[in-house]
Amino acid sequence: MFRRPGQSRRLSVAAVALATLASLAGGGPHAAADAGAACGASTVATIATADASMLTDIYRNELAGTEVSFDVTKVTAATDLLSAVARGDRVAARKAVVRIVYHPAWHIVRLRALDTSGRVLADIGGPDVIAPVSGVLRSASGVVIGSFVLSVQDDAGVAKLEGRFVGDPIGIYRRGRLVVQRGASFPPAPPSGPGLRLGGVRYRVVTETYTAFPTGTLSAVILVAPPAGPLTAEPCSTVRAGEFGRVARRLTGLLGPLVQHYYGYAFWVQIYTGAEVFVRQSDGTQLTSSAGAGAGPAVLPTSGTVSYQGTNWLVYSFEPYPPTRVYMLIAP
Repeated sequence: MFRRPGQSRRLSVAAVALATLASLAGGGPHAAADAGAACGASTVATIATADASMLTDIYRNELAGTEVSFDVTKVTAATDLLSAVARGDRVAARKAVVRIVYHPAWHIVRLRALDTSGRVLADIGGPDVIAPVSGVLRSASGVVIGSFVLSVQDDAGVAKLEGRFVGDPIGIYRRGRLVVQRGASFPPAPPSGPGLRLGGVRYRVVTETYTAFPTGTLSAVILVAPPAGPLTAEPCSTVRAGEFGRVARRLTGLLGPLVQHYYGYAFWVQIYTGAEVFVRQSDGTQLTSSAGAGAGPAVLPTSGTVSYQGTNWLVYSFEPYPPTRVYMLIAP
């Protein structure tokens, strides 16, 4: 089935599929523990900061991930596009851009081609697109003949990724107008205060600003629900590690069967949480790691902290399928 501009792209890692959290198996989590004071009133802010960083990591992957590099190469090597741009032929440029955007194996939701004067020769794709990537077009001899702007993701796709991975309600605004919402009914204009009440729940509002296609900005607003009471008694470092761990546990329900995709799982958890991820069996055998084969501390505690490469890391771990345990090393 061909993906059309404006539609969110499919997740491209090892047969990603939606699954319910009820499918999670194995032992409970172990968050980093310390003797610090209770996080208290700072708990929701700590969670919100972690969630905002993960949303930004989603955006950054759409801006500079391996898929982006692949698609840029396809554009800059497209001989039909290069020939059309060199001639300034709008009809031929449009035909080439349509071919690229609608290619069944590539994930480009919008592509704009321009000549050396900045004149737009073709612009094909959806209207609400995020994370534009720009580059130059060169002839076979290396002469600059034009430029391009492309994106591999639209606003709806980013909202779906955040909803699947992080799970907060999200709304995206462009020029002060709501263009995408997921998980809640957002107001028509961006929330102006630090909180928003919806359905009897008072949410913490977090707003991140990202680049829209082809220029300008958009506002991504996530709503962070109030934390469970017992969580406020934990140190903020434990709360933070636990929030990244919660998302890692969600991801175990999106790759299935996980035992066939441990490397892909570790890769995606590292991208979206920033943690170093190690998957080991109870006897210490390492199955995979986001840091490469053979990397990681010789011994990993199930919680607390560990010294590795000159840094004291927070540790969060859980067993998706005993005796296999996932360890997350989270920078303090």
